[in-house]
Amino acid sequence: MSGFTVLAKDKKCATCVYWTGPRKVNFMLSKPHSVTVEGGSFSCNAESKKNILGGGTCTKWRKWDAI
Repeated sequence: MSGFTVLAKDKKCATCVYWTGPRKVNFMLSKPHSVTVEGGSFSCNAESKKNILGGGTCTKWRKWDAI
């Protein structure tokens, strides 16, 4: 399965505390720069029974603690 990268400053599902998909923070000069996510749909704790891609968006976005 392929993956993609989202900038840490973007309000995308990959950078949201509610998204449950596998992801990894990439650092530049000791600061979070981007998040690499696995391709595919994963569940969202804010939207029950809904699977979302890491590049998706919604109004319930909250910044992920790791970034």
